[in-house]
Amino acid sequence: MNKETRVENDAKTEGEKLFTKAQLDELLSKERNSYEEKLKEAEKLAQMDAQQKASYQKKQAEEALAKREAAVAKRELMANAADKLAEYKLPKSLISCVNFSGSDECEKSIEGIREAFTEAVSAAVNDRIRGTAPKLAQNDVRDAFLDGFMN
Repeated sequence: MNKETRVENDAKTEGEKLFTKAQLDELLSKERNSYEEKLKEAEKLAQMDAQQKASYQKKQAEEALAKREAAVAKRELMANAADKLAEYKLPKSLISCVNFSGSDECEKSIEGIREAFTEAVSAAVNDRIRGTAPKLAQNDVRDAFLDGFMN
């Protein structure tokens, strides 16, 4: 094998992704499950008459629409939460701690995060400001002048 063919073979293997047996089994399992779900759905539709199919498809469309609306609402809440966090000068990484189940819950969780963060920062600042106590002088060194005042 000459140098040029070895370079070509190396270039081919760089573009390919290698999988372990466990990864392949997982991928095949996911595909099999997806195929089986589609097959069950097709069998279910085949057993329905025209009116049932129409109502079933309408229900499916309504569910899909509700999911999309929920996703849009969540994105809006996330954007608003990011703005609120920036307004309070809090790190954007805290957005993962926000409850996005509703606008009221979102507001409450942001307020809770703000209060907890402020308390934690205040405590850390107070600890730093406090510092350490000054060291006391050693007792074995005596000052004759001060000893006269003490007695």
